[in-house]
Amino acid sequence: MENFSNKNATSLLRWIFIRGDNLDQVVFYFLSSINFTSSRYFPLFDQNDKIRVVYLKGLPFKYSDFFMLKLFKLLRKILRFQFSKYSCIHIFETSEIYNSKYQVLHIDDPEYNNEQILLITQWEKELIARKKVPIIVCTNQFTEAWLKHFLYHTKITIIEQGYYPISDQYQKHGHFCCVYSSAYIHYGNDMHSKHSTWGADNLFDEIIPKLNLMDPEIFIHLIGELGNDAKAQATSLPNVIYHGKVSLFDNAKLLSECKIAIYPRTYDHKRSILKIYSYIGAGLPVVTYDLIDTRVIKDESLGISVNSTDEFINSICELKADISLLNYYSNRINNIRLDYTWNSLTNKLNNNLEKYFLD
Repeated sequence: MENFSNKNATSLLRWIFIRGDNLDQVVFYFLSSINFTSSRYFPLFDQNDKIRVVYLKGLPFKYSDFFMLKLFKLLRKILRFQFSKYSCIHIFETSEIYNSKYQVLHIDDPEYNNEQILLITQWEKELIARKKVPIIVCTNQFTEAWLKHFLYHTKITIIEQGYYPISDQYQKHGHFCCVYSSAYIHYGNDMHSKHSTWGADNLFDEIIPKLNLMDPEIFIHLIGELGNDAKAQATSLPNVIYHGKVSLFDNAKLLSECKIAIYPRTYDHKRSILKIYSYIGAGLPVVTYDLIDTRVIKDESLGISVNSTDEFINSICELKADISLLNYYSNRINNIRLDYTWNSLTNKLNNNLEKYFLD
């Protein structure tokens, strides 16, 4: 599991005994010892030298995270008096309202439902009544526009998803290969097979078999935790290579060794998908369905967005056959990808917040 490298990160126990602080912003973060941490929030705060990161680390026991999260929430309530030393606090839930003048709510995966609208509007109303400044950080223009429909006093800023930069010296595979990376890749009777994010029925039933028929020389690399049925299916299909669950660094390395990336999900969450930016960071042109989730690919011309499985297959084959087209998309990615490193995004966050602080 991940550990903070940020010199401003301190355990909750040590933080309790800090009487003064040279930093004016704070975030409280739970760091699991057994489950994945947030691939967005962890690097966004780990790379940030303007924010005090106060963390509680979980126990290395199954199911312990549930109880540790409850404990963490209780401790934050008990220690609320300590928050007054910070003018800005970063939060992830609308139920958490503190005495800090600026309160920054991070929304990564909006549900776009009435319940969430009610919670956010109540959060804004409560802060305005207390003469506080509500700020929301979201990841894309669609979410920003949705928020602006019902919020009148909240400042909204877009901080896109990002990636960890790694060396470009990794050698590409000799064969033409596309790669798909996901925390879970489940199929058939696997636990998450019907999940809108982790289900891979379309990948195993449609894309891989049709791709094998169209061009049997194209390989498919899979990165992530495969369920038993997914693993059996992957083993039964030719040209499929799976790597299992890997660290964020190893994921970036494996991506960089491939030629293109694919996004075989058809459900549109109308969010900004982090793995797309991991693909961008690895310098990979992307073949995806035409979704708001992957809008950056279409808007910035970083790959091919399609509307059907047949177009999906044909696009992969086209990129294999047309090296000039592949290079065009690769060059487009190389021209913009530094804007989406976590370091660049934390600087953007700090600069945007600084403008609000000066208003």
